[in-house]
Amino acid sequence: MATIRKKRKADRIPQSVIGLKGMYRINLVNPDGEIAGDTGWRENLITGSGITAYLTFVFQQSASSRIITSAAIGSLTSTFSDLAVMTIHPGSYATSLMTSLVRTSVTRTGSAGAETARFTASWASGATPGTAIANVALFGNPVTGSVFCIGTYASSSVATNQAINLTYDICFLASTS
Repeated sequence: MATIRKKRKADRIPQSVIGLKGMYRINLVNPDGEIAGDTGWRENLITGSGITAYLTFVFQQSASSRIITSAAIGSLTSTFSDLAVMTIHPGSYATSLMTSLVRTSVTRTGSAGAETARFTASWASGATPGTAIANVALFGNPVTGSVFCIGTYASSSVATNQAINLTYDICFLASTS
């Protein structure tokens, strides 16, 4: 007859943990190529609806799944909790997110590391004439999808002759305990 032994700590099932973190950097560039402003690397907020629409639905092979195709910059200064619940509504081009919005397509470039997806975008000079910018977001098409992630930073005024460059890294981390 088999003996049933007491459960030991070593007998527990290992738990897998997957982490997701985003970081972005925005540069204001003068016509001569000189960097006029730099946010430095800043952490962002990955929204709950973003995780659902851009990750969970992909694994479920849902028709509602999204891919990141666009970036937007705007002038809204708000808290992450306010921004996390906002979505992009049909035809609004994310104006609910930002007081003054300029969006562009992103390019998925080679990874910054094995577990990192890097997205880059640029806005030509004159795209935000005389506007103050204070946030950035990644989202997909159609425009009716939820924002994947968003970040805010100290408001910065963009001159009519300055271009804007964006680098956005989404890092995936996994561990087992």
